Amino acid sequence: MKKAIGQILSGNMLSKALGLLREILMAKFFGTGDINGAYRIAQTGTLVPINFMTSDSLNSAFIPLYKKYLAEDEQRAALFKFCMFLFFAIVSVLIFSILYFQSEYWVKLMAPGISESAREMSVSLLKVMAICCPFYLCSGLVNYISMAHGDYKPMSMRASVQNVGMVLGVVAAFYSGNYLYLAWGFTGSYVFFSFWVVFRAFKGEILNFPIKLETKEVKLVMSNFWITLRPLLILPLILQGNITLERALASLISIDVVSALDYARFITDTVVFILSVPIAFAGLSEWASQTPEQVREKIIKIYYWLALLVINMSFFLFLSARDIVIFLFMRGEFNEQSVLATTHIIQGMSIGLWAQVIGYIFIKALSAHLNNKKVLVVMVFSLLSNAVVNILTYKVWGAFGLGVGNAIYGIVMFMVSAWYLKIARSLYPVVIQVASGVAIYFCAYRFIGGYFNESASAMFRLLANGVVFFVFAFLWAMLFPFYRQGVIKLMTRKGLR
Repeated sequence: MKKAIGQILSGNMLSKALGLLREILMAKFFGTGDINGAYRIAQTGTLVPINFMTSDSLNSAFIPLYKKYLAEDEQRAALFKFCMFLFFAIVSVLIFSILYFQSEYWVKLMAPGISESAREMSVSLLKVMAICCPFYLCSGLVNYISMAHGDYKPMSMRASVQNVGMVLGVVAAFYSGNYLYLAWGFTGSYVFFSFWVVFRAFKGEILNFPIKLETKEVKLVMSNFWITLRPLLILPLILQGNITLERALASLISIDVVSALDYARFITDTVVFILSVPIAFAGLSEWASQTPEQVREKIIKIYYWLALLVINMSFFLFLSARDIVIFLFMRGEFNEQSVLATTHIIQGMSIGLWAQVIGYIFIKALSAHLNNKKVLVVMVFSLLSNAVVNILTYKVWGAFGLGVGNAIYGIVMFMVSAWYLKIARSLYPVVIQVASGVAIYFCAYRFIGGYFNESASAMFRLLANGVVFFVFAFLWAMLFPFYRQGVIKLMTRKGLR
């Protein structure tokens, strides 16, 4: 398990670095104007139907069943694998046909508020991206098969290969003056990745197919797959529907918000990735073999320290959102209007970012004991809350409303998963303690009017404000016995006393 986590995390860290480079180049060359907006719409339009087929739900249904067949009967496992390839091939052709031949209708549904020129660009980009469908789905299935055989490298490299292709596409589009290279960068990466993973799988001898096909066996394996998958189908449907709705509402606000949404999400998703994923995946292997009482005890201990960190981080992100956006993205075509839209979304998201980080870990704790129905309830409530808030606020609050919708998603996920874990009463005192310090700091900051004037660089303001806030947050935490004793124990263990 440690090797698997190491492979995935190392690949994801590389992917994040390449993703940051991609977003910086996109911001510099295309800002948040029509080309960038059209590209984001086309990419979302491609990924929404594809991700329905490659979601965690399908992964959770395929891998356990495939491993079960491998242990019982290798020929049945080979037959199941063949049936899934055939199923994916048919679905990929269907998705390609819909995206390619109905691209205008899909773009209108995805982004009803964009201009005619942006719509035409979106349609052209979508047609190119649609070509990647068979390659994307084929590589996704091979990834599942590889993971079932203990090879996690293809999964860890997928996002990195995608980002390399997209970086090349951004550079080619800018210097050639042809925006279609943006789409070809995305499509080309999956064509390459698909051939690589298939070659690797054949080399590893894990793509053997059945010696004979029997109708009875085909019905059996596919029926078992459907029974396993059926309870999980509603989750990707709601998730992708929520993404589509969010993109459509962004287009009704302005074309700048369509692109700003992705810039903001890149920043907040990075926080979730760095803080949540290592704990969640490391915990899965350990929590599965422990009693619910033991898991609750360990999660509460993790929570005390994690809450201190993420609540303060979320607040600092809210307070310094503008400077972070300026430092990372404000160059070239990324102008003041782009900064404003992205800042508003980040500030809205930051209100519930802390809850999203912690709630993700709580969900994995539920999954460790196979409480998938409870996970489904948590996610359905969270996503529906997100959608309702987005619909109610986008006209009044604009970009900030989309961020608030995402914050509500995190808060609902945190509260409902904590209730299912039966630890809710132990959590709220910590939130009150840390949040009260944040409130005092915010009042002082607003009263003084900020510590550093606008003449300083964004990097200087970030560093200076970060140091001041860190010192305050540390001193505030020391007022409470749990944190004070924890620091004393740490210092004693390190030989600092």
